[in-house]
Amino acid sequence: MAYHNGALDFSLFEDQDTAAVLQPQVEEQPQRRENVVELPEQKPQKEPEKQPRPKHSPLRMIAGALCFAVVFATGIGAVYSEVQLTELTEEINTTQTQLDEAQSLEVQLTMQAAQKMTDAQVEDYATQQLGMGKLLGSQVVYLHVAQQDKGTVVQEIDSGSWLDQFFAWIRSCFAG
Repeated sequence: MAYHNGALDFSLFEDQDTAAVLQPQVEEQPQRRENVVELPEQKPQKEPEKQPRPKHSPLRMIAGALCFAVVFATGIGAVYSEVQLTELTEEINTTQTQLDEAQSLEVQLTMQAAQKMTDAQVEDYATQQLGMGKLLGSQVVYLHVAQQDKGTVVQEIDSGSWLDQFFAWIRSCFAG
C-alpha cells in the first residue's frame, strides 16, 4: 500500500481504464467573486426638485396654543390647590394641637378646683360670707304676657347685594 501524505492512495488498486472513466473532467471556470453584484448602468439622476415647505395653518397654530394653555393652566391650578390643601392641613393640625392642650389644661384646672373646695364648702362660703340663702317660694315672681301683643318690623335692614343674597340662599339650602 502506498501512502500519500498520510492517506491511502486507492488509485493503485484500480484499473487504469476505469480510473479515467470514474474521474470526471473538471473544466475550470473563470473565478467569480461571489459577493459582487453588478448593477445595470443608470442614467445620471436629475437633481431632486425642492419641495415647497408646507404652510402651517394659523387656525391650527392658534388651536394648538390654546390647547397648550389649557393644559398648562390645569397643571398650575392642580399645583396651587395642592399647596392650599397642604397649608390648610397644617393650620388644622396646629389648631387641633392647641385645642388638645386647652382641653388638657381645663381638666387639670377643674381637678385642682375640685380639690380646693367641695360643694359643702362652697355652700358655707355663700351663706356665711356673702349672706346668701336658699331660694324661698316668696322670692319667685311669675309674669303673664297677653296673647295679643305682637312685635312689628318698622324698617327692614338691607341684607346686601343680590349676589350676597344668592350665596346666602345657597348656604341655607346646604345647611338644611
